[in-house]
Amino acid sequence: MRRRGGATATATLLLALLGTGCSTNILHGIDERAANDTTGALERAGIGAEKVADDGPTAGGRSYTVRVARGDGARAVDLLRALGLPRDRRRGFAETYGQPSLIPTPSEERARYLDATAGEIERTLETVDGVVSARVHLVLEESDPLALDGKPAGGARAAVLIKARPGAAPLSEADVRTLVAGSVAGLDPAAVGVVVTPAAAPDQVAGASLAALGPLRITPGTRPVLVGAMVAALALLALLAALLLVTARRLASLERSVVRPAADLPDPLAAEPRSAP
Repeated sequence: MRRRGGATATATLLLALLGTGCSTNILHGIDERAANDTTGALERAGIGAEKVADDGPTAGGRSYTVRVARGDGARAVDLLRALGLPRDRRRGFAETYGQPSLIPTPSEERARYLDATAGEIERTLETVDGVVSARVHLVLEESDPLALDGKPAGGARAAVLIKARPGAAPLSEADVRTLVAGSVAGLDPAAVGVVVTPAAAPDQVAGASLAALGPLRITPGTRPVLVGAMVAALALLALLAALLLVTARRLASLERSVVRPAADLPDPLAAEPRSAP
């Protein structure tokens, strides 16, 4: 019984050592939509990902953590950066004015309006295929208080930074200027500066999607884990076989030690030889 318990403890220890440290968290505290987008993109690239709900309540709703195999950690982070995932939470009018200020000042109201307007434009630009991320900075007209004619000190201006996938031409600069100028009152399309930069190619970052392990096709990050599991299983089987062999030998030795003394004892039922008269 002790040997059997020792074998069970050994198996439990091997499984515990195998399951410890085989995964790593790459994202934490993101909402469910961002977690779903992230895990979907990783799975399509051949990187196994797991979405786990975080413990405890949060103010903005339930948050999640995304885990991948430790060997896929760096590759997964590079892939998500190339894809622009998870997307930042854009603060539009609903988010900005959903928490009203107690006594808003004119400058605070102006800043909140610019933030909400820029967030709405960024959301619109990021819905276009090929756009990884978009950032918009707005500067509205400002009146000069010292000017006698009340003319504004400077007109409205905007700066747009777009990160697009390589080889994709989602929007021309003229289209971006037209879209931004049409979203801000008094903004001339000529006053909109547009910069488009290429993002990293997801195919180059993802690398090989699947690796071969005998007849199986697995992700490269899970290959060391499966190899370790197979080695641990073979070691456990070898240990169990050795225990069974030792147990069988001891049983055989015990059986021989019990049978031999019994054979040497005289038979009480056998007739005693009679002496001659």
